[in-house]
Formats: sequence, C-alpha cells, structure tokens
Amino acid sequence: MVLVHHDRVKSVPLHRVAVVRPFTQLLAEVGAPIERHFRLAGLPYYALESADNYVPSQRFWAFLVNTAYREAIEDLGFRVGQRFGANCADPHLTSLLRESPTMYQGLLKASSLTNRTITNCRVGILQPSDCSYSLFYHQPSCDVDNPAIEQIGWFGLMTLLGMVREFTGPKWQPSEIGIMTGRMPGPYIREHFPHTRIRRRQPFSYITLENSLLCLPPLTAENARSVASPYHYKSVPDDFIGTLEQIMQTYIQDDLTIEVVAGLCNTSKRTLQRQLTETGTRYSEVHARVWFRVACQMLQRPDSRVKDVARRLGYNDVSHFSRAFRRMAGLTPRAYRQHCKQDLLFI
Repeated sequence: MVLVHHDRVKSVPLHRVAVVRPFTQLLAEVGAPIERHFRLAGLPYYALESADNYVPSQRFWAFLVNTAYREAIEDLGFRVGQRFGANCADPHLTSLLRESPTMYQGLLKASSLTNRTITNCRVGILQPSDCSYSLFYHQPSCDVDNPAIEQIGWFGLMTLLGMVREFTGPKWQPSEIGIMTGRMPGPYIREHFPHTRIRRRQPFSYITLENSLLCLPPLTAENARSVASPYHYKSVPDDFIGTLEQIMQTYIQDDLTIEVVAGLCNTSKRTLQRQLTETGTRYSEVHARVWFRVACQMLQRPDSRVKDVARRLGYNDVSHFSRAFRRMAGLTPRAYRQHCKQDLLFI
C-alpha cells in the first residue's frame, strides 16, 4: 500500500487575474505595449479574458518590476491603486462594500474575499487593546526582499485606502501609514500624504483607522440595504494539485509539456515529477483533467462553435478534437453542447 502525503508538497503561489487587470488597464491608457510585456514575463495575454483565471505569482511580480522599469513609471503600483481604489482587488468590490451596513462589516467582507483569491496574501483588521485606533493591514504575497515589494506594497495600501474611502469620502487620509521597505517613498507619493506619518521597516503594510470610523455607513447609503449577494467566488486552492491545475487551466491553450509546466511552477521537471508522484498522480492525468474542464467550459458558452473551441485548444483538425473529447466524455462535442442546452448535463 502506498501512502500519499499531500501535506509534503507546497502549493504554487498564484494571483487571480482580477488583480492583474487594473495594471493592464492603466498601462493601456498610457499606450504601453501590454502584450509585449506579458510575453517578456511569460504570461499568456489571453488570460486577461477572465478575471477568474490565475497566473503564477512569480511571473506577475516579474511583469510588475520589468514593466515599471521599461515604461519609466517608478510608482506604478501606487498609481494603479490610486486610479482603481477598492476595485483593484475585484472589479465588483465597490458594490460589495456599498451593500455593507458599516465600514467594519464591509472591510471584513473585503478582507475575506482577498484572502480567498490570492495565495500567501493576508488582509485584515488588527485592534490593539486599550487603543483608540485599529490597523487595516496588508501582508503582501511577496516578502520584503522581493524586487516587486514596493509595487505590491503601495498597490495594496492604496487598495485598502480605496475601501475605506467608500465610507469616509475621497479626501480622507490616515494619520499613519506603515510600509515594509526601508526606502522613503518618492515625491509623487509623499505629496498625496502631506499630513500622514510614514513608518518604514514594518512587518506588514497598514493604515491606521480611528475606531470611531468603523461604525460609519457607506456614503451611498441607499445601496446599503440588505440584498442577496451576487458574489460567489471560489477560494484559490491551497494544495499543490489544485494550484497546479489552476495554472495549467490558464495556459492550456499553449503547448503544455511537463517541462513548460515545471517552468511555470518555478521548479525543475524532475522536482515536478517527484511532487506529482508524492500526491499519487501523473502529469498526463492532470493535463487530461484540465484539458477536459476547459473544453467543457468553452463548449457551454452559447455563442461558441466546436471548430473555434478546437482551434483555441491547439487543434487544426476539428475531427481530432472531437475524437479526443469523445474519449473523455463518451459523446461528441456537439452532442455535449446539445445536452447542455437541454440542462441535462451539468459539469
């Protein structure tokens, strides 16, 4: 009998594309060649099609550092956070905050969403005892020695500030900001916080909040009524196979050899094979599972055509795609689509 030790193999750090999109939107506004920057960082440009895709955190960090340098936007993370505010974490987060009865409840909901959709990232509220203030904090996904820490750190801080300003108004400023790096921010950032103390070399990023603010309702009070929440986000997987499948699902339109996937996981082919063995599976099994899942998702779209799905999944001959799909499902792609239309098959 073979014992499978799932806890031995660490998950692969991931970023939800919802967090990547604000950067690409701002870069598009200044005319930056986004597709080229994606290619240089090893990111698939088509990943931007869905906010729910995931990309390897290592490649997202490389994209931030390289793009900020090549486009000469030193404070890229700050500017993106300033531009999109609360919606940096999710395109609908502003709406979620406005449905909350108080700032405290809104920040708790926003923290929970962020923590469920970005690996190794923590957002929350610390309330020191016998204090008149709280710390709304962000523990970034990268450590202080990572070259991307300044971009990620200020991006996160401005996202937190955007959340708070849904309740206080756009001109509110914290009395204190904590940053993880030892470098004082440049003049562009400092001029936006003329009366705020900036403390460096902190264990996490944070802004201070007077406790009296936590009971504030959202500024758009009419939206704070109780409604059925439309936000049903899946939590990012915290196991190795789950995160591996998320990466492969995003890159499935590429030629996903095991060597390519090992590179996406920032490891070697041999190490990846060992990790798969330890979790009781093989690369071919994981690939087949991911391929079939993506094929089904594409075929379920009302406007999709079988030949277009085949082409996007790398098949020049639609008959080859149909045979591969039938081996997995027991029916052809067209038959599967018909079943979906009749609501008889659910994936």
